[in-house]
Amino acid sequence: MTTTTKTRAQGFTLLEVLIALVVLAIALAAVIKVSGQSAQTLDRLRADTAATVIADDLCARLQLSAQAPELGTRQSQVEINGQSWRVRQTVSAGQVPGVLKVAYLVETPAPYAGQASIVTYFYPPAQKAP
Repeated sequence: MTTTTKTRAQGFTLLEVLIALVVLAIALAAVIKVSGQSAQTLDRLRADTAATVIADDLCARLQLSAQAPELGTRQSQVEINGQSWRVRQTVSAGQVPGVLKVAYLVETPAPYAGQASIVTYFYPPAQKAP
């Protein structure tokens, strides 16, 4: 009595390899998309942080100034590293007589759609008595 045994080849079939490659390609595409979105988010956060630093710097310059700003709203541009930041300064009377309320709004440059705003109060230097 002779028995014949069929031996199964070791390894993967072509269909199994192709399915594994498709699953791997889908996973890699998802990783690449997420990393691209992370880079865009990082760029936007950097722009928002820079706008906040600019607004804070404008407040510090105002506090060091000996001259009170004029009442009203003024628009200006700040150039930093080839990028233009739009700045709006709004000066109004504060609740305390003689104190000015100064609000800065700094808009991030294109393609970002962010802004930063800071409010500070300007206390004019004390006047010398005659």
